[in-house]
Amino acid sequence: MLRQLVIFGVLFGGGWMICYPKIPEIDLTPAQYNGSWFVIARKPSKVRYFLPKNLTSSTISLILQPDNTTLSFTEYHMVDDKCETLTGEMKENEKGYILNVNRTSGDFVEKLYLRPMYHGYSGEQNEEMNMVLYGCLDGIKNGGCKVGDEVVLIMSNSRHPQTLQLFKSAKIIEDEACIDILQFNALDTYTNCGDIAVDEDQKLRHAKIDEDKTFVDVECRYENLNPKPNNITGFFKEPRILTVVAYIDPIMSGEQIAHISCRYDTEYTAECEWIRQDQCFKTSLEQKVKNGKEVEIKSTMLKKNGTSVDINWSGKVLWENGDEYISVECLAIADDGACDSYRVYVWSDEDHMDQPTIAQIYQELQSVCIDPTDLIFLNTFHECMEPSTHTSKNQCSVQNGWSPITVGMLQGVWYIAAENVGNHKLILKSSVIELKINEHLNNTLDLIYYAGTEPRENRPSVCVGPGIGKVTLLTNGSIGVTYDIVYSNGFKYTVNTTHDILYLDNQRAVLNWCYHQNETTGECSQRDVTFMIRTRHFSHNDLSMVEPYLENVCTDKKSLRWLDLHSQCGMEISKSTLLRRELITLTHFHVLDILTNVQEPNCTYREIRGVKADLLSLERAGTWYLMSLMDEMSMDTYAMVGRLYTVTNTTAVLRLFQSAAYPGKPRNCFTRAFTIQEKQNATDFWYELHFESTTKISTLMIFRFLFFNKQVGVIYSCLENYADGKCKEKAIYVISRHETIDNAELTVLEKVAKSVCIDPENLYHTGAQDECIVDLSRLKPPACSSIDLANSNAEWFEMNLQQIETTYSKFNYHVVASSNPNQTTFSIKFDGQNFQRITEQDGGCLSSPVKSIKFSSRNRNLIMLSDQIILIHIAGVRSDLLLREAQMSGVLPCLHTLPQSNNSNVICTLHKMPDCHKNSGSVIDTSLIDTSVEYNLYASDPYFVRQYRCKFEKNYDDEFLYTCNSQDWNFGCEDPSKGVLNIFKNGSFVTIPNKEVAPIRVPESEIFERGNITITNDMILMVNNEHLVGTAYSIWLKKDLIWNEKMAEVVEKSCVWVLDAQKREEKKNDDSQSTSCF
Repeated sequence: MLRQLVIFGVLFGGGWMICYPKIPEIDLTPAQYNGSWFVIARKPSKVRYFLPKNLTSSTISLILQPDNTTLSFTEYHMVDDKCETLTGEMKENEKGYILNVNRTSGDFVEKLYLRPMYHGYSGEQNEEMNMVLYGCLDGIKNGGCKVGDEVVLIMSNSRHPQTLQLFKSAKIIEDEACIDILQFNALDTYTNCGDIAVDEDQKLRHAKIDEDKTFVDVECRYENLNPKPNNITGFFKEPRILTVVAYIDPIMSGEQIAHISCRYDTEYTAECEWIRQDQCFKTSLEQKVKNGKEVEIKSTMLKKNGTSVDINWSGKVLWENGDEYISVECLAIADDGACDSYRVYVWSDEDHMDQPTIAQIYQELQSVCIDPTDLIFLNTFHECMEPSTHTSKNQCSVQNGWSPITVGMLQGVWYIAAENVGNHKLILKSSVIELKINEHLNNTLDLIYYAGTEPRENRPSVCVGPGIGKVTLLTNGSIGVTYDIVYSNGFKYTVNTTHDILYLDNQRAVLNWCYHQNETTGECSQRDVTFMIRTRHFSHNDLSMVEPYLENVCTDKKSLRWLDLHSQCGMEISKSTLLRRELITLTHFHVLDILTNVQEPNCTYREIRGVKADLLSLERAGTWYLMSLMDEMSMDTYAMVGRLYTVTNTTAVLRLFQSAAYPGKPRNCFTRAFTIQEKQNATDFWYELHFESTTKISTLMIFRFLFFNKQVGVIYSCLENYADGKCKEKAIYVISRHETIDNAELTVLEKVAKSVCIDPENLYHTGAQDECIVDLSRLKPPACSSIDLANSNAEWFEMNLQQIETTYSKFNYHVVASSNPNQTTFSIKFDGQNFQRITEQDGGCLSSPVKSIKFSSRNRNLIMLSDQIILIHIAGVRSDLLLREAQMSGVLPCLHTLPQSNNSNVICTLHKMPDCHKNSGSVIDTSLIDTSVEYNLYASDPYFVRQYRCKFEKNYDDEFLYTCNSQDWNFGCEDPSKGVLNIFKNGSFVTIPNKEVAPIRVPESEIFERGNITITNDMILMVNNEHLVGTAYSIWLKKDLIWNEKMAEVVEKSCVWVLDAQKREEKKNDDSQSTSCF
C-alpha cells in the first residue's frame, strides 16, 4: 500500500551524533497537573538535593487552588522505613512552574524550577496519565540545566503504569534531555506512605502487589476448574443469532473456516452457517444445558476434503454476561493433572466485541491457566451469500470488491505483515498505518503512516513518517488511496492508487493493487498484494485463513515477503484496541529494573553474571517461543519453539523445533533435543547445553539468563572472547512463554542486550506464522506406551560403511536401554562390514550379524534394529538424563534401562563395565612434558575449534605456563590462550587462565578447568569426568607424531575411545589456510 514510498527513494544519512539538550515545550493547563501522582523513578541532582537521596518511595498530591493557576504541593516519601511529608506550592513560571518548599530543617534546596517534558494518556478509557517533569535548581535555560544539576521525575497516576508509557518516558529523557536512563532510581509505588492522598481506585488495599503469575500445580489441575455462577440456563430462552468470535480447537486446525454463526429458533436447536473462503455450507445444531454449568452441543462440519464429520462444541460455561459466553473442555489431561489440550469457544450475539469485553475474556481464560493468545479469531461480519459477490470470473483477473465493507470496519491501526513486492527493487522493513473516519467527507478516512526502510549498502534503515493521506471507499467495494511523500529537500509527491479488498475481518485484511493488466485476457500480469493485521502478532492461522484468497490472484504464499511487526518505527501510533492479543508479562518493577539497572553495561567475561532460571518453572510454563535474536551461527534462524522436561532440579532435556537455513539456501524444519545442566559459582548462574549434532560431533554451549521472570527471558552466550575479555562471537535470544508479546515489552526486553554490549538494533524478530512451528503438540511426544516400533520416528536413516566407520569406528557399544522391556544384556560392534550383535553363551561371547539397522539423525546413540529400538553407550553409562534425551529425540516406544552387569559374574568379557577411574590417584611424572616442542590437539569431545597447538614452559616443579594458538571453523585465527597448568601427584590438574589475557572460551573448551591427566613420552591426555557429556577428553600429541595402537591402549584405560569424527588429524592441511595461524 505504501510501496511507492520506497520506489521514489528516501535518501537520508546516518551515524553517531552528539546529543544537545533540547527540552520539549509542552503547554499543559494547570488542571492537567491536578491530582495524585506516584513517582515511578527519579534522577536527583548530583550535589544538592530537593528530596532525601536515599528515599525509597515518593507520592505527590497537587491540588488546583481557586485562582486556577496555583497548585498546592504535598509530597510523601519513605526514608529509613519512616513516612515523611513535605509541603509547598507551585506557581506558574514561563513554560512550567516554580516549586517553593516549606523547610523547617535539613540541608535541602527550597526552590525548584520545573517544566513538563512528556505527558501521555493510556488505558482503555484514557484513564491512566503519565508525565515527566524536568527541573533545575537554578532555573531552566534554553539548553536545559547544568549537566549533573538536573532533577527529573517520571510520574504516573497509576501504581502500575503501562510499559509503553514507561518506555516513551525513558526514550524522550535520553533523546531530548541527553540523560541516560541508567542514572535513574526506581521507586516503590506499593507503599502506604501517601495512601491517604490517592484516588479510591488506587488505594493500596485495591492494588495487586505482584503479577508474577507463579505457576501452581494445584491451581492448574482441570479437576479444580469450577465455573463462576452464571445465567446460562436463561441465556437461550429468547431467540438469538450467536457468532463464534474466537476458538481453540484442534479439530479445526487447517480447515480455513472464516465464519460460524447459528440462528436459534428454540433453546435446543439452531441452524448454523459456515464460511470457508467463498464456500458457504449449513449444518444443524442440537444442544442442552446441564446443571446450569455446562452446555452439550453437537453439530457437523464439512471438511476441506469434502467429507462431513461430527463436531463437539460442548464444555463447561466458564463465563457469561448476557451477550457472550465462554465454553471450556479439556481434551487431554497431563500427568500432573493440568490440561494439556483444550477446546474453547467464545460465542457472542454482537458482530463487534468491544475491548473491555475482550480483556475480560482474556482474564477469565488466564484464571484457569489457559493461554488466551492461542485464541483464533473469526470473521464476525461475514454473511453467506449465494452466489458470492466477490467470486472471480477468471483466476488471476482483477477481483471484485469485498462485501460487506464500511469505514467502521477499516478504521483503526493496521500493521503491514507481508507483501508481494512485485518487480520493485527497494523494499520496506516495516510499516504501520492508522485510519480515522473523516467527519466531513462521506466514506473517507484520514491516513497516517510510518514506514521503515530496509538497510541498503552503506545506508542504515530509516523511519519515515508521519506521512498523511486519505482512503476513500469506492462503489465497487474497492478503496482509493492517496498519500504524500515528502523528500528531505522539501519536495512533495502525491501518490494515487486503487486497491481491491480481497479479504477483510476484525483482525486481517488483504489488499490487491493490479498495476499492469493484460488487455486481451483480463489477467493481471503485475500486482502488489498487501497483507495487513490489526496487532503486531501474526499467526499461522492468519495465513491459513486468507491463503485461498491469495491463490485467487495467483499469489503463492512463498512469494510473500514478511515485514518486521516489532519495529520501533511507528511506535507513536498506539495499537488498535480491536481484539487486542498481547499479554502483559512485565510488571513495572521489571520494566524499571531493566531500564535503570539490568542494562548497565558489563562487557567482559569477568563482569557478566547470570540469574537463576528455575528449571521446574521453565517446564511448568510449557512451550517457549523465540521472539527475537542475534547470533553468529552458521545457519539463520527464522522461528523456534521449545519445551523443557526436567530430570532433576539441575538437569533437564530441551526439545525444540527450528526453522533455519544457510544464507541463500531454502529454509528447513529441524527437530532437536539437548541436555541441560545448571551450574553456579556464588551469584553467577550458567547453563551447559549439550547436543549430539547431525554431523556426529558432540558440541557444548554455555548460556546465561540475563533476565527471567517465568513469563519471558533474555538468554546470552559468548562462544569466543577477545584478549581483553570482551565477546567476539556472541548470541542473544529473547524468549516468551506466549506466542505473542507486547511490542513495548519486547522493546524493553531487547534493551537487556546493552548489558553485554550488544546494540538492541541488531536483534531481528522471528515469525509466528512459520510452518515449522505450527504443530506444537509434537513438542510433547505422545505417551511412549502408545507407540510401537512400526510407527516410531526419530528421523531414521541408513549409513554407508564409510559413515559407520567414521561415526562408530570398531568399538564395542553397550546397550543401556531398549524398547523391549524383557531384553537381556547385549552389545553391538561394527566389524568393518556389518554390525555384530554380541550376547553371552556358555564359555564366552556369541556374535551374530545384525539384520537391519537404522540410525537417528537427532542422536547418534539412538539406533533402530529390526526388533527393537536401543540406546547405546561406549562406556555403558546408564543415566536418567541421557535416557530422557533419547526418549525426547522422537516419537518412540518406551525405552527401558537394561540392568548393569556385575563384572564378577560376566561370562562375555565384552560386557564387562570399564573402570573409568582406575587411573585416578596414580602418580604422574611431569618431567615427561617436553617443553622444547609443540603439542597439537589430536582429538577431543566436545568439539570446539578446528585446530589447536600449545607450547609448555616449566614454571615450578609441577606447574607449567602454557601458550596455545587455535583456529576456528571459518579458518580464522583466534587470540592466543595463556595460563597456568598445575599438576598434582595424584593425577589431577587445574588450569588457571592468565588474568591479563581472557580465555577464548569460558569456562572451558578443549583446555579444561580441572580433571585428571595422563602424561607419556608422546602425548598428554586431559579427562573431565564431571562434564555434562559424561567424560570429556582432549588428546595432545607432540608435533609430527602419528597416532598408534599403543597410544589408543593408554587412553582406553581412562575410558576414552577416539572416534574418527572427533579427530583433527584428517582435517590437517586440507586447506591452504589451515596452518596459517601457527
